[in-house]
Formats: sequence, structure tokens, C-alpha cells
Amino acid sequence: MTKKIPMSFLQRRPQKAADKKENLQNPKILEVNLIKDEARVVFDWNKNLSLLFLVLFIAALLVVEVYIGLNWWEKEESANSQTLDTNVATVVREIAAIKNQADNALTYKTKSVLVNDLLNNHVYWTNFFNWLEKNTLSTVKYDGFNGDLSGNYSLAATAATYSQASWQVKAFLDDPLTRSVDVSTVSAGSGISRDAGPGVNFSLLLQVNPEIFKTKP
Repeated sequence: MTKKIPMSFLQRRPQKAADKKENLQNPKILEVNLIKDEARVVFDWNKNLSLLFLVLFIAALLVVEVYIGLNWWEKEESANSQTLDTNVATVVREIAAIKNQADNALTYKTKSVLVNDLLNNHVYWTNFFNWLEKNTLSTVKYDGFNGDLSGNYSLAATAATYSQASWQVKAFLDDPLTRSVDVSTVSAGSGISRDAGPGVNFSLLLQVNPEIFKTKP
């Protein structure tokens, strides 16, 4: 038994298929007019040039300020350098003056030490001659003197008689500062006066304690 399909169904089915095909080929719902609503771009030269000039002006101001600042800094550094050079020169002169004063002070100190040593070990020849005068007999005269600071002396003397020459040796030996006395030569002389006779010439080798030179008179 064969089932019959209604004609109305067969007629509607092809129509739906045709509509579906047309929709796939030309989907009206997806159409967009992109050109219609597209925004128009316009470059404003005046505005952008003004901004460019403003940026360039600000940059030029910054460059000028930096140049002025560097120039001022250079002048300040130059002035500071000159001041430093002046101060260094002044310090060098002061150091030279101080060194000169120090040299003078050292020289003075050296001289002071030498003078002080000389004063401490001063040779008071007056002491020796006073001592010699004190221990010399009135009848004895000295014709020559030779000696140094060691306390060793050679004396050429003249006495009226031989005994007076002996007494002179004894007078030296009696003094505690005398270390030794020797008579090197004795000879008859021409006399020390008319009344005293011919006299005696003799030489004495005298050794005295050198501390006599370090004692104040």
C-alpha cells in the first residue's frame, strides 16, 4: 500500500530551500556600510606647528640656561682657583719665613749651647794669674810663660839667690792646687838689681790642677 504525500507540503519545501540558499548567498543582516559612517581625519598644521615651536623654544631656553650656568660655574671655579693659588703662595711664603725663623732659632740655640758650654767651662785666666801671684815670692821675677788649659806650664824665672829659687819651689808645692814642680835648669844670671848680686836664672816645669780655670774668681 502506497502512502500519498500532500501536494501542499511538496510545494512549500522547495520554497524553503530556495529561501535558505538566497540567505546564504546574500546575508542582508550582516551588511555594514563602513564608508558611510567613516570619520574624516584632518591634520591641523597651525596647531601642531605652534606646539612644535613651543617645544623648540623651551628646549632653547633650557640650553641657554645650561650654557649660562656652565659659564657662571667656570667663572666661579676660575675665581676660586685664583684665590686658592693666592692662598697657596701666601702659605708657601709663610712656611719659608717660619723655616727661616726656625733656622735662625736653631742657629741661636746652637750658639747658645756653645756659649753656655763656654761659660760653664770658661777659662778664668785671672784665677791662674792671681794664684801665681799669690804663690810667688817677692824676690822672684818671671821672664817667660808657656802653657795651655791642661794645667802644664813652663816658667822662666829669676831669683836673687839659689836659696830663694828653692823657696819658690817650696811655695808652689805647699799650695793644694799644685800637682808637681820641677826645676829644669839653673844658672847664674846677670842680677836683678845692683844690691842683689848676680842673681840666679832657673826654669820651672809646673803642673796645676786645671779645675782652677773653671772656678769663678
